[in-house]
Amino acid sequence: MTTFRCAAILFDLDGVLVDSTRSVERQWRAWARERRVDEEKVAAVAHGVRAIEVVRALAPHLDAETEVRNLEAREADDRDGVLVMPGAVKLVNEIPERRWGVVTSGTRHLATARLKLAGIPVPRVMITADDVVNGKPHPEPYLKGAELLGVKPEDCLVIEDAPAGIQSAHLGGMKVIAFASTFGKEELGDADAVIQSFSQLSVVVQTAYLLLNVDGWTRSMKGNISRVRVATPLDTSAIVALTNAAFAVETFLDGTRTNEADLAEKMDRGELLLGYGGKSDQLVASVYVEIRGTRGYFGMLAVDPAHQGEGLGRAMVRAAEDYCREQGCTAMDLSVLSLRPELLPLYRKLGYVENGTEQFRPSRPFKNGMDCHCILMSKKL
Repeated sequence: MTTFRCAAILFDLDGVLVDSTRSVERQWRAWARERRVDEEKVAAVAHGVRAIEVVRALAPHLDAETEVRNLEAREADDRDGVLVMPGAVKLVNEIPERRWGVVTSGTRHLATARLKLAGIPVPRVMITADDVVNGKPHPEPYLKGAELLGVKPEDCLVIEDAPAGIQSAHLGGMKVIAFASTFGKEELGDADAVIQSFSQLSVVVQTAYLLLNVDGWTRSMKGNISRVRVATPLDTSAIVALTNAAFAVETFLDGTRTNEADLAEKMDRGELLLGYGGKSDQLVASVYVEIRGTRGYFGMLAVDPAHQGEGLGRAMVRAAEDYCREQGCTAMDLSVLSLRPELLPLYRKLGYVENGTEQFRPSRPFKNGMDCHCILMSKKL
């Protein structure tokens, strides 16, 4: 479980609190056909940004303000398939009134109609297309939301469903949980976490802060690793196979690098993060992480030998750092066997510096009585 600490939460509306995707697409496609605008281009860009910007970009010959008024009046009247997201009402009702708000690319008329239809209370702070000069992905909407809530931007957490909204929040200095409703996980890779439903979220109200717990930590990523998640006991055999294949290079050890009993012991102390990628979304990398007070630790970084040289190791190090940072860690530690000196320059490039040595007590014996110690490295998060 990952915990985000914040002073307030800003929700996007469509695709987060309200499932209105079918209505949005239906009305935009009807508008495109009526105005003889490329329907597919409209459908590709209409989610997560202000309608006036879509009209100006794709139909500059039309009066954008008039078109938007007519279009959003039709959307407000179109209730077919518009539903409240399961768990949305329960979640917002658990948050104090002055500690949440809505930031939407729709107009105030449309946003109010959708909230009432969904049975969600209209919040004290609601930023709409009518309230800003620059819409998402510009940071103005979320910065204005934080301002009206009276909290610093960095103390706000955003829940979004669209890449434009994620970019808007990040440019404003806020962390983002992405809701994989309108877009798939692979398109939400810039978010700090990705969820499929509100059942994965729970909120704890404290005097000064809200703690938002995300069940089943997962992160969408760019590049050859598409997502990272926390392992469960059901993953043990796959992790053993991956780890032993990756560490076959350690010929100075007798036997294999790990087994199911060793992994079970590690999983009692910390977590194993699994990295997936490739066309078939297969397991390609793993890393062990452990929280030690305000310091995180990672080790046993394993990459499938068939995918060496693709940057997967660096991606998993970043995932380990992100995981520990989200648990409140301010520094990261690792150790390198003195028999693997080729790893030192790789970790230095990632910002780690040596800060001592310690004795190494292997679970497997070394061949020929080889001497080995651990080189300790660390990095501020």
